[in-house]
Amino acid sequence: MIKTFPGLLEYFVVTYSKKEAGYSGETLRSYYASVEQYVHWLKDNEQVPASQLDASYFNKGRIRSFLMHLEADRGISIPTRNLRRAGIVAFLAFASDMCPVYTNAYLEAKSIKIKKAPESKKDFLTIEEYKAMLECVDITKRNGFNHYLLISIMYDTAARVDEAVNMNLEDFTFGKESSVIIFGKGSKYRRVYLASHTVKLVKEFKQITGRETGALFLNRSNERISDSGIDHILKKYSAKASETMATLRSKIISPHVLRRTKASHMLLNGASLPVIQRFLGHASIVTTQKYLELGSDAMTKAIEKAGELLFSGNDQNCAVSSWKEQNVLQRLKGLAK
Repeated sequence: MIKTFPGLLEYFVVTYSKKEAGYSGETLRSYYASVEQYVHWLKDNEQVPASQLDASYFNKGRIRSFLMHLEADRGISIPTRNLRRAGIVAFLAFASDMCPVYTNAYLEAKSIKIKKAPESKKDFLTIEEYKAMLECVDITKRNGFNHYLLISIMYDTAARVDEAVNMNLEDFTFGKESSVIIFGKGSKYRRVYLASHTVKLVKEFKQITGRETGALFLNRSNERISDSGIDHILKKYSAKASETMATLRSKIISPHVLRRTKASHMLLNGASLPVIQRFLGHASIVTTQKYLELGSDAMTKAIEKAGELLFSGNDQNCAVSSWKEQNVLQRLKGLAK
């Protein structure tokens, strides 16, 4: 049985989180970052290396001091603070199962209250704003075509960023009803049907690249793109589009915003909440209601323009890593030094 802190952390990251708990890459990275930052904080404040840590260093007082340090000294937001708390609690819950001496540490950490944060702004793109982003992409260039494909697929499928990162060419099926199988949150699969313009893009991409299998989205090093890489691409084109579309200047565009945009457009075009719920892969329809923020002024105004169509009846014609396991191991080794 693994009992040392470095051993527990390595098993938590490399084996338990994905193979047993089924955490997404995004969740795992967040949880690991929480423990990693706490370990570095202990080393800086108490001169205790990771190799000497045990359950006694995960008491309520220390964890609360760490969380206050993140807010006061590092300037992180309340939601990020709560994520760091959640990451530490998740690790200690695992550690207490593996090694009962961590049980009290887990219970103490769990008792730390989640700090209430102001309601976050739930941006989504109007149809005009989304079209403005696409129009900024130069599809005559290979990278431009790839970026156009990425934006189109993320919008059309409303994929979470981790789902997009892990999307493979063999996940797509073409026929009378073309679709893609998405491996989503909670290790659940869902089938998402594709619009005709997206089907054309994927087929053209396969023809251009000569690829039939493997990661759909690659970076410049021909490796599977990372979530930060996707975020960078979206921000790049939203910044370009904001030069002519002034309303984009007040919005921070992220993969999550693009996902909410698709769901909002579905609602505006008459899709029911249960349909949107299944499309997004939400376990509860209540989550979908909150996600769309149905009572907001922005949504009310958008609904008033629900008659507008995204492509005005015309398909768009084209002329033409993620955080890795190896990276985890390197960081784990760094902590153990």
